[in-house]
Amino acid sequence: MTKVLRTRFNRWIELILVFFVAGCVFPLSCHRTQGNEAIAKKMPTILLNLVNSNNPVNYAKGHDIALKDGRVRVIIAVHTRFSSKDFLSKYDLTDYQSREDLITAYISIDELRRLCEDPAVIYVRLPVKLNGR
Repeated sequence: MTKVLRTRFNRWIELILVFFVAGCVFPLSCHRTQGNEAIAKKMPTILLNLVNSNNPVNYAKGHDIALKDGRVRVIIAVHTRFSSKDFLSKYDLTDYQSREDLITAYISIDELRRLCEDPAVIYVRLPVKLNGR
């Protein structure tokens, strides 16, 4: 009887260890691949992967992201209490259009991370492509 209890006890310990390790390792690996959590909440995975890529130009080509002179076109939603004009010079946005709390512009890939860290930014997205354009 004690041998049976010891075997069951060992199985429970194994299960507990498996769940413990999975609970510790899995979130760390996800965090490492997706980058800073605050930044990940403000931009979609495709943009986050572009920022973290060793070769952003190849990543952009492989994922149908249009680049213009090393810049990516994005839509930036900002809190209305902030002036969109401040963003134009602060992040060197080009070919921009703004309307209320939305800005559409080209931004350097290197500036995307810093842009998402700005408390005035609600989110950053790629523009929607219509009919494959």
